[in-house]
Amino acid sequence: MRNNSHGRGHQSQCSSSHFEEDSAWMLPSRLCYCGNTAKVKTSWTATPPGRRFHVCARKNGCRLWEWDDPEMCERSKQIIPRLLKKINKLEDEKTARLSKMKNPWFWVSVSLF
Repeated sequence: MRNNSHGRGHQSQCSSSHFEEDSAWMLPSRLCYCGNTAKVKTSWTATPPGRRFHVCARKNGCRLWEWDDPEMCERSKQIIPRLLKKINKLEDEKTARLSKMKNPWFWVSVSLF
């Protein structure tokens, strides 16, 4: 994904689940080309993780797409994806353990020992 001088960039091929919409209070408002307040989203793809960008609020609007913040340094680009992977793994393990604890046989086996 890149940004050109007109603020229009290439649309991501990733699903929308890789992006998180940020609260409006976090960043100053930006008007898109059709006059609406642009949405601010955060990319959670492997590259570039955690980067914020503006998009048109209308589904088939003016197609505004531009980065809000500068590109991360190389070290951050290496560390953040690994941290996200670790977080996801821990969340999966937590979900599996909670699911296991909901099983009544788990508690029977725990109480026997």
